[in-house]
Amino acid sequence: MKRVTPPDAMTDAERSRAIVTRARAATLSTVARDPAGYPYGSLVAVASDAAGRPLLLLSRLAEHTQNLAERSDASLLFAEELVAGAPLLSGGRVTLLGPCRLVPERERAGARATFLAAHADATYVDFPDFAFYRLEPIAARFVGGFGRMSWVSADEYLA
Repeated sequence: MKRVTPPDAMTDAERSRAIVTRARAATLSTVARDPAGYPYGSLVAVASDAAGRPLLLLSRLAEHTQNLAERSDASLLFAEELVAGAPLLSGGRVTLLGPCRLVPERERAGARATFLAAHADATYVDFPDFAFYRLEPIAARFVGGFGRMSWVSADEYLA
């Protein structure tokens, strides 16, 4: 029987990883090409691989994908689902920062399987203008509700 650690007993790195692993959507922020240099946020479907790295299936026609083609710096904001009636900012959330790049060809079949396990309805998975991207975390900012926050290193998060 698998032992479950209560959220309050988890480290910030463990809780960050749990939030990302459960998430099916996130806010992707890229660096805009036009107007140049501004943050550009968009809602994306996500899945995470076995290492906890987020996988995205993006159209090359999308603004965020064109931004990534020019500059891979990105972040993904993930938020826990709130219990009904809970204050909006009481839930945990984590922002992963790092380069977001195309998944290498040799890893695409695995990325496809992982993504489809989380998004069986992704009928666009084989459309020619879509490709898999992966964010490689260099740091994470964890906020566990009011008064609990920390920076989490990539090593702690990935462990």
